[in-house]
This record gives sequence, structure tokens and C-alpha cells, in this order.
Amino acid sequence: MTWAHECLIFGEPDCYCARLKAQERIHNLSKGVESLSKEEHGLFFDAMQRLGLPNEVKQAAVALYLDFKSRPIGEYNAGHRNLEIFLIASVSLAAKAMGDIRTDREFESKMFVSREKLVDAEERIIRSFRIQESIIPFPDFVLQLTRRQIESMAEGFAGRELVSSNEKKELIRLSYNYLDAAVAKGLGPKMSYRGRAASVVLKAVRDLGLQISGMNIARAAGLDKRTMAYEINVIESLLKDSRSPDREER
Repeated sequence: MTWAHECLIFGEPDCYCARLKAQERIHNLSKGVESLSKEEHGLFFDAMQRLGLPNEVKQAAVALYLDFKSRPIGEYNAGHRNLEIFLIASVSLAAKAMGDIRTDREFESKMFVSREKLVDAEERIIRSFRIQESIIPFPDFVLQLTRRQIESMAEGFAGRELVSSNEKKELIRLSYNYLDAAVAKGLGPKMSYRGRAASVVLKAVRDLGLQISGMNIARAAGLDKRTMAYEINVIESLLKDSRSPDREER
């Protein structure tokens, strides 16, 4: 499928030049898209339709997927015909990185994928590569993913009526504060973005006195109890002397 055909599918018959400019910004995506199989094209298109995501997310997801596919771990999974979950995970990561805040539950239900498999595939992709600087520096990419995960978790809690609208906003704000403080104190991008999000959300929940259990937070982040406990310890060691900025002012 050429960019011209893709433009027509998405109802933009005059966007060929704009597409050419976009492909230059996202490391030669035209060559990358042409290297996708018909099955991969279909899976990407189906994901965009099911989730209602813009074509820009597809471009970013293709970039992530092809980067992963070209690496040894990607070649191994290709040999075992196990790439579909990584394609779906690429869409999930790209959507979050570009600001989509739908909940994990919505993504999983529409793509018919288990959270455990999605989380595992996302982490394997993140560990296998470093985003090219022409797209976004790797630490910034992980930070954006973490912020979207915080928002997604808060939306999920609100949807289950565990928090009010105002509590949701306060939970997001305070979680952001703790995340920024942890990064400022040396938190590197190697920790999983879901682990980061769960740890700062748990700290914010405790400080705000919200009635959300640690198990609910772990489930919302797609983590098991052991993984969450380890990553909470990392965050707490960084923030042991930290208070939220608002509390310091009082």
C-alpha cells in the first residue's frame, strides 16, 4: 500500500505531500511501511479502526514495531511466529506517547489481548531499543509513557467510582509531582514505566487518604505484587525525604 492509497482510505486525497514530509520526520517510514506484510498492514489498520486512533499514531507505532522487529529479539520472535502481540504493544506505546489516555481495560477489550501479555510485550520492546533522537530522546519517551499511565489509572479509578472527579485531578497532579521529584533525584529510564506510575500513584493515594488498595493500584498498572513491591522500594528510597511542593509551602 502506498501513501497515496492510504490517504484515500483515510479520506484525505490531497495529503500525499504532507505524508512525504511526515515520513522524513519519522526515520524513513515509507520504506518501513512497504516492508510490512499484508497481514501486518491489516493488523495495524484494524487496530486503528477498533481504537479510533489517528494515522499519526499508526506512523509512530510502525516505527517502533519495525525497530523492534529488526533487532535480535524481534528476529527470534518472527521465527517463532510470535510478532502479533508486539505489533499490538507498539500501538499501545505509540498511543500513550502521543497523548492518548484511554484506559488499559478499554485497549485490552477492543484488541482482545490479555494485560499480562501486553505488559510483557511492551517491556520487551522498551528494553530492546532506544528511540532515535530525531523522534524523541529515550528518557523523555519513558516519562511521557509514565504520565499517560498515571492518567489512565486515575481515569480507571474514576470510572469505578473509587475517586471523585476532583480527587482524580488531585491524584494526577500529586503523582506528577512525585514523578518529577524522583526523576530529579536520579530515577533513570530503565525502570518500567508502569512500575514508575504505580509507585508514585500509591504514594499520592496514601498522602491524599484515598480509599484505593495497593492491589487495585497494582492491577491498574498491570503489575504483579512482587514487581510492584520492588519498584515501590526504589521510588520510596528516592523520595524518603520528599514532600509534595504544596505541603512544603504550608
